[in-house]
Order: sequence, then structure tokens, then C-alpha cells
Amino acid sequence: MKKLVTKAKVMHILFLIVGVLLLGSCKNDRKSTTKNEESSKIEESIVEKEFLVGSWKDTSKSALHFTIFKNGTARSDNMKTLLYKNWKVKGNQITFTIESLGNGTSSIDTVTYIIEKLTKDKLILRKGTYLSEYTKK
Repeated sequence: MKKLVTKAKVMHILFLIVGVLLLGSCKNDRKSTTKNEESSKIEESIVEKEFLVGSWKDTSKSALHFTIFKNGTARSDNMKTLLYKNWKVKGNQITFTIESLGNGTSSIDTVTYIIEKLTKDKLILRKGTYLSEYTKK
């Protein structure tokens, strides 16, 4: 009889421990949620969009110059077959909508770059391992 009572007490304690562990694992971690919200806000404000507005001169041999306008549109300054249409920024990425004109055909595509560096007069974009450097005109 004594063994049966001891087993019952052990079972009750075991159920109690399992219940407490289960309840603890369901807890909503407000600190984590708050950190995620702050991180998201920081990601949205990484880039000073005002610095992007203006004409940018490609410093490479390609010399692919373009202009970014405040209203979200963009323009190719010296490219006749690759036309920049518009742009948007999210976090540290800039996405351009471009139109490629070829031999009697055209296609519209989007291209996304990582903004590696942005100051009021310098812009460095990265796509994969390729870096493009620009200076403001």
C-alpha cells in the first residue's frame, strides 16, 4: 500500500512538472517581439532616401549614368537601350524597374541592388560580388 501511495505522489509531481514546463514554453516573449519591431524600424530607416535623389555618374568604363527623382521615377541619362523607369527602397536595398530595348523587342524587368555605401555625393551598389560606384553630378 505504501508503494502505491508513493507511486501516486510521484505521478502527481511528474504531471505538475510537465504542466509547468508546457506553460512556460507557451509564454509570449515580449522582449523578443519588441526587439523584432525595433529591428524592423531600423531596417526601414537604414537609407537616407533624400541622398539618393539626384543624378549619378558611373565611375567605371561602362559610364552608365542615371537620375533618381523624388517622386519614385528614374531616368537613364546616357543609355539608349536600358531605360530606368522607377525605383523603391526597402531596408538597404534599392530596386529599379528597367526597360531593355533590343532589336525590335523590349522587356521590362526589376533589378535589386544592396546599397553598400550612401553619402550625399557617393553611392556604391552591390549585386552579388559585383560593385558599382557612382558620384553625384
